[in-house]
Amino acid sequence: MGDGAQPGILTPDQRVRVFISSTLHEMAAERRAVRQAVGRLGQLPVMFEQGARPHPPHAVYRAYLEQSGIFVGVYGDSYGWTAPGMDVSGLEDELRLATPLPRLIYVKEPADRRDHRLATMLDGIRRDASVSYHRFRTPAELRDQVEQDLALLLSERFHQTGPPRLAPTTGLLPAARTPLIGREHDLVALAAMLTDAAVPLVTLIGSGGIGKTRLAMAAAQEVVDRFPDGVRFVDLSRVVSPDLVAEALAQGLGVRTSGAVPTGTDLASWLRTKRLLLVIDNFEQLTDAAPVIGETLRAAPGVTALVTSRAPLRLTDERVYPVPPLAPPDSGGPAAASPAVRLFVSAATAAAPDFRLTPDNTGAVVEIIRRLDGLPLAILLAAARVRLLSPAAIVAHLADPLRLLTGGARDLPDRQRTLRDTIAWSYQLLNPGERALLDRLGVFAGGWDLDAAEAVVLPDHDPLPILEALVESALVQRTTEPDGRGRFTMLETVRHYARMRLQDSREQPPVRAAHAAHYLSLAQAAEPHLNRADGPTWLRRLELERENIHAALNWFLEEDDPAQALRLLWASWAFWWRRGHIEEASRYVARIRDRGELLDGPETGRALLGSGVLTFVSGQYQQAENYLLRALPFLRAGGDDPGVSLALGPLGQFAALRGEAARAQTYLDEARDKGEEWQTSLYHSRVARVRMANGDYDEALAHLRHAVDVSRGAQDQFVALVAHYTWAACSVAVDEPADARHHLIEGLSLAAVSGDEAAIAQFLAALADVDASGGDLERAVQLAAAAQALRTPSNEMWMRAFVAPWPATGPDRDEARSRLGADAYDRAWQAGEHLGIERAITAATAS
Repeated sequence: MGDGAQPGILTPDQRVRVFISSTLHEMAAERRAVRQAVGRLGQLPVMFEQGARPHPPHAVYRAYLEQSGIFVGVYGDSYGWTAPGMDVSGLEDELRLATPLPRLIYVKEPADRRDHRLATMLDGIRRDASVSYHRFRTPAELRDQVEQDLALLLSERFHQTGPPRLAPTTGLLPAARTPLIGREHDLVALAAMLTDAAVPLVTLIGSGGIGKTRLAMAAAQEVVDRFPDGVRFVDLSRVVSPDLVAEALAQGLGVRTSGAVPTGTDLASWLRTKRLLLVIDNFEQLTDAAPVIGETLRAAPGVTALVTSRAPLRLTDERVYPVPPLAPPDSGGPAAASPAVRLFVSAATAAAPDFRLTPDNTGAVVEIIRRLDGLPLAILLAAARVRLLSPAAIVAHLADPLRLLTGGARDLPDRQRTLRDTIAWSYQLLNPGERALLDRLGVFAGGWDLDAAEAVVLPDHDPLPILEALVESALVQRTTEPDGRGRFTMLETVRHYARMRLQDSREQPPVRAAHAAHYLSLAQAAEPHLNRADGPTWLRRLELERENIHAALNWFLEEDDPAQALRLLWASWAFWWRRGHIEEASRYVARIRDRGELLDGPETGRALLGSGVLTFVSGQYQQAENYLLRALPFLRAGGDDPGVSLALGPLGQFAALRGEAARAQTYLDEARDKGEEWQTSLYHSRVARVRMANGDYDEALAHLRHAVDVSRGAQDQFVALVAHYTWAACSVAVDEPADARHHLIEGLSLAAVSGDEAAIAQFLAALADVDASGGDLERAVQLAAAAQALRTPSNEMWMRAFVAPWPATGPDRDEARSRLGADAYDRAWQAGEHLGIERAITAATAS
């Protein structure tokens, strides 16, 4: 294969491929754990047993390794089989062949029967500084470690080097924080349903704390390989109105909305060519919106939905799967074999490593499970207390739950009362400082980091040791983000309990005020970075905190402080439109304008400007011009030069479209003179469009050189996208396709890094035209189909606001179909529709 020829044995997909090396039978459970970790991150696990049976084993794994990007080695006792004519086993040969790749090594301990040859091999690995080496005890521990290591590796390495790659998207399946025990039968049944082409919707139903979310996540991990576009996860727990479900789904999937078209239209457009599993969590309070799910699935026949709810959605073709509680031990069987007891022991051992199930405490453990109705969450919360209480003492505390309750309806269903009682019991066992912080943590609308906790903690208190105690009590979970930042979360049931306690206290106003002030400070810290080289990192961070930012904006508006809401929104304005949240940002600006009597002149100008910019990027040009013209006097009077520049740029563009060349130039010149550096680049791109419309291509190119140079100096990715696209359009107009392709590739690379699907679609479509005009019709059709699969009405609107229509020169679809032949055209189009972003970029950038 050194001659560059296509290999004869292909890996099953073309995503980032993770080769998993281990013995097949000894490490079967561990291989499954690693496969789940890799699949959850949206990458492809490559395993020897996946196929290529007609080929010799060494040919299979060598071919698979040559096409893989990461090597994961998992070792226990066995050295593996040594083939005739080989001096090392296949296991060691795989390790040697993987030397050019990042290598993640995991060794099971203890290992009393380890083959001495494997021990020698592992000694060599430990001495190799280029290898990541970890020990593990259980498959669950291995899965979590692999997931963390891969997330960090993908963030650090695969998004910075090599061909352009898309930045991480929203909606990936969350990491599981608890073991899944006793659900083997459920997983088999769900896997069969989810992979049945006749079943578009599966709904898991059951009471709170029954484990619906955890089971849904495990089922999704089980079948991820069957969905080429992977798994997406959307949590609806904080959506309060059925009218907002479509928008919440769009946000969870990272689909741009604008308000100019119905959100469902954007959602259906984005999903129509996808083959993915959509996990929708916490639908119970939104059952009136069930038709939204049905309409979405009808528009996207390749999508399967897995929904968790306390009640069925009652839709056609829905399969309902009731999630049962964990059964207590059979009277005639060993207690240790019971799934409920195993879950208790697992959680208890995590809290107190010396805990053991013994004849003396087994009866108490069984009684705890009986009292808790087999609810997994209640069992986990109770088991976390063995660090302080024996099982018998836990039973004694549970004997009188009414004594521990601080409130709550007594007419709740039995299982919900059991869960509420268990949370209240766990709460009462906290010390006063821990209770106080847990109450205050109820202010967070999503997760939070240590800085955010410090903002709401009691004065002169260090939140870290208290957070550690809450983690040990299983009331708070800690995770690690791909960038290494620690993050804390609570299950929604626990969050609701904490929020209710905060609302009943006198501390809610100052805690909410501190929370809002923290996220205003975060937005202001992010502002200088959002369009710069480090913008993707800050955009991802704001995306992670979006629910908390919503809560902060709502607090400011509820407290009659629209000026602070405006400051937060304005500091993060690039986030809202670059991440496709235009519709929700527009609603906040409208609420701010409604309180206009509380704004001064400059603030009124900024509010009108915000509405103008948002309607401009959503394609509502008449409304945008009206808002911008109204904003100008306020901005001028307040000496807000950057705001004046932002308003004049689109106004100049509108004038040019009407043929008012002199007025357009006046507006654009003033926009340049009063704008910041990045606005100077945008000025040159806009003037170039005017010159191109007049046929002055040499002058247009001169402006575009300035636009690209300034964008590089300002390190502003967005204006660089506009400059490269406009330059490519100009090059096509003067019959310079190679130059056009160069600038389209430059822009596509920038769009991939920032995760901008709208721009990616625009650049792919332009590249398809360039390739078609150059005679590469098959690739052109594939790229056009890939671009079409990414397009939504709102996606197209915002890019059109800044760049001229592409001057198509290649054959149209009918002519391309005629020249290729109907069958070849259809095959190319279907292949392009399912390329996905990563492979479409690879195809587009190939020479």
